[in-house]
Amino acid sequence: MPFDNPSKPIYSQDDWNVMQAAYNKAAATLVVKSSSEEDAKVIAETVMTAFNRGNRDVNSLAALAVITAINSHPSVRGGEGDQHERYA
Repeated sequence: MPFDNPSKPIYSQDDWNVMQAAYNKAAATLVVKSSSEEDAKVIAETVMTAFNRGNRDVNSLAALAVITAINSHPSVRGGEGDQHERYA
């Protein structure tokens, strides 16, 4: 999911570049092939939220997005019959 700079930006181009780099790294880790995939949305939202809270490190943003995306899947967290939850 490319991060396009809106016509009235609230972020600098450098900010968008950091978020795009973090998204790309997380998407490559999760092998996200389309921006319409649910993981793509989770990654983008996680990156932007963490960036807005002050995180400016590409690796940290990407890692957080990967962990959030993985933990958003019931098959990873464990279903109702699975008493042991799994986390990245």
